[in-house]
Amino acid sequence: MKRQRNGFIQNFILLITVFMVIGGYYRFISGLIYKESTNHLLEIYSQSNEALHNLVGKNWMIMRMWLPFLEDNREEEKVVEFLLEARKEMGFTDFYFLSREGDYLSIDGKKGYLDMQEGLVDLMLHKKSIFKNTAMPGKSELMVFAVPASLGTFQGFEYEAIAISFYNSDLTATLHILAFDGQSNTYVIAGDGRVLIDKTGEQEKSVYNFLGMLEDRSDMDSRQIAEFRQLLLLQEKGVTTCSIEGKSYYLVYEPLNFGDLMIIGLVPVTVVNENMNALQNVTFFTVIGIALCLSISLILFFIRKNHSHLKDKDTEILYREELFSTLSNNVDDFFLMLDADAKTVGYLSPNIKSILGISEQEAKQNIRILEEHFVRNEETGSIFEQLPQMDIGARREWEQEYRNSNESDTHWFQVIALCREIQGKIKYIVVFSDRSKEIKMNQILKEAVNAAYSANRAKGVFLSNMSHDIRTPMNAIMGYAALAEANCSDEGKILDYLKKIKLSGNHLLSIINDILDMSRIESGKMILEENKVTLSELFYETRDIVINQIEEKQQEFTLDVSRITDDYVYCDKTRVKQVLLNLLSNANKFTPKGGNISLCATQLSNASDGSGVYEIRVKDNGIGMNQEFVQRMFHVFEQERTSADSGILGTGLGLAITKNIIDRMGGKITVFTKENAGTEFIIEVTLRLQTGAEGLQQSKRQDKALGFSADEAWEYKQIFENKRILVVEDNDCNLEIMKELLSHYGFVVETAEDGAEAVELVASSQPGYYQLILMDIQMPYMDGYEATRQIRGLKNPALAQIPILAMTANVFDEERGNALECGMNDFLDKPIEMEKVVQTLRRVLESEIYI
Repeated sequence: MKRQRNGFIQNFILLITVFMVIGGYYRFISGLIYKESTNHLLEIYSQSNEALHNLVGKNWMIMRMWLPFLEDNREEEKVVEFLLEARKEMGFTDFYFLSREGDYLSIDGKKGYLDMQEGLVDLMLHKKSIFKNTAMPGKSELMVFAVPASLGTFQGFEYEAIAISFYNSDLTATLHILAFDGQSNTYVIAGDGRVLIDKTGEQEKSVYNFLGMLEDRSDMDSRQIAEFRQLLLLQEKGVTTCSIEGKSYYLVYEPLNFGDLMIIGLVPVTVVNENMNALQNVTFFTVIGIALCLSISLILFFIRKNHSHLKDKDTEILYREELFSTLSNNVDDFFLMLDADAKTVGYLSPNIKSILGISEQEAKQNIRILEEHFVRNEETGSIFEQLPQMDIGARREWEQEYRNSNESDTHWFQVIALCREIQGKIKYIVVFSDRSKEIKMNQILKEAVNAAYSANRAKGVFLSNMSHDIRTPMNAIMGYAALAEANCSDEGKILDYLKKIKLSGNHLLSIINDILDMSRIESGKMILEENKVTLSELFYETRDIVINQIEEKQQEFTLDVSRITDDYVYCDKTRVKQVLLNLLSNANKFTPKGGNISLCATQLSNASDGSGVYEIRVKDNGIGMNQEFVQRMFHVFEQERTSADSGILGTGLGLAITKNIIDRMGGKITVFTKENAGTEFIIEVTLRLQTGAEGLQQSKRQDKALGFSADEAWEYKQIFENKRILVVEDNDCNLEIMKELLSHYGFVVETAEDGAEAVELVASSQPGYYQLILMDIQMPYMDGYEATRQIRGLKNPALAQIPILAMTANVFDEERGNALECGMNDFLDKPIEMEKVVQTLRRVLESEIYI
């Protein structure tokens, strides 16, 4: 009986002990799981915090890299093109140039004001990069990333900072918490509780103010909410619990690494405590089993207890591995853990195939397969050579080039290596982060800066040197004008000088046209116009233009055209003369005083199709050229720079234009040159010959007045006699010249100073009063285009159909197209050449085909 009582007492004591142990164990496990859960929550939200911080830092860094390009580039179209491409690449909402007052100009040309409150002071006065929330009329709230800049101007807008913006909703991906399968809610809030970024579960309501939501929907009283508000203001970090609409949540709060913002997490307790619930069930059945089997020894109980504890730890480790695996599969980083021998793989993240193109099995079997793809750094050696050199606790970071066997391009990785001691064993942890996009973006920026620098340098060289080609004909014009002034009593000399001034003026005009039309020449759209030309006259006219500058250097010039059999051909006289003047001008520049220059033309043969083959040689005994420069001499802006030609300027366009013209004529140009021994250019072209009658007519030498013989002038006067012409021109000098010249040919000339006056004169005239209108294009009040449209719109058809010819100094094809489109009949270039003017007037008046 006593033994039974003792056994009962022992069993009771054992039962009490068991329940006490179970109760203590239950409390221990509950506290441990709560602690681990809160630590786990803080760790996860710290990762989101770090991701958002990295995003902000990355955007700041990219904009700082843009600054040199934006500050140095003066081609605003390229800047807009670059920023639009960057917006497409990065996905930001808009880019802004910011003034000191917060006004902005976007790349779309829009202007407005960004309200960044105290952030504007930090940005402009303290020159700090900022990350601020703002709002614009009619748009969702924006997060603005801004960095200070040097004072600059874009499209006339002065700025001291640049910024990009994202819709708040676009940043929610940064806050995506994978561990809770979309059942958690994450917010970024300001100090006043206002929600800036909202990443909620699919069934959750959106929140405008987090503190307001707690007041309306949680079980927290005003004191608790006030304490929580104070934690936010103090930028504290922690975890608490609360109930919202009857559902228990862990409330995680942590300050962001910048500004006064906080990241807030709401995670259901049931989700976080899933492990705890499972443990409670196991413990419940364990207690029942212990109660039913009191005879089981205490040792077995502790064995069972220890086994349960180890099982829970294994489960926890399994969950951690699953979490880490899920995270690693969704980032562009690859993780690797090696043993001390740097050969045995302790761990590698399962995304190795997508990141490095190597299967997990291959890497585990032989991790040194990475050396086949990573390019060896000659300074630091390979990755596996660096690891054994690291001490425990050390960290190394470098960039490594990687060539993926499945791709043709090269990737760049940032490699971070850590050496740690884990359970007495040395381990190497290596992280590979793909930085290829950033490096490529940097390369694009570098290339854009270099291109802008090269373009600016080329323009600078061109603008500083182009005066030479313009000064050549200008020198002839001024020289012959001085001679005419000195010989004003000698009519014959004056006429000769005026002729040469006209030739030089035409050449100057052709040079200006070439400079303005370089884009057309380079794109291969230059058009040659064939006209009747006497070759010997062309060569003599060329000689008259350059002879002054040749004589100034006391050089000997020889012109030989005696070996030309057929003198009368079809060609573009202006372009051929341009070629000859380019070559002769270079010969003059690069030949010293007292040197020899020659121009020789020879007809090699006649073809059966009525054309002739001509050879033109331009030779000098100047400084010559080296063979390296000969290889690039026909490139745009190329000039050889030697001590011998120091101080000689030019545009660098002459030889490029010369080659282009010869190629368009179907000819070829070769050069023979030697340093200090001279240069000879040889041109060979095929030209269509004029017929016998055409040649006979051109062979007559006639004294010309205003570009025509006396017979031709008389003939034109018979055609133009008493024809009334309206000249519309706002420049008094041009108006006087046109009135005198047209009156010389028999026209009755009336004038108007702008388009509005011309429309009024025509509208109030009788049909047949005006036979023709010469219309300037650029005029005040009403330009020539609008005046033509209004005349064509007159109700009287006889007045509306008066022939109208455009007169303009803009000789581009677009101008011609605009003139014809608005209703004009033809187009005359300025400066006016009377030969072309009277021929065009005769053709228009005799055609009787107006519009």
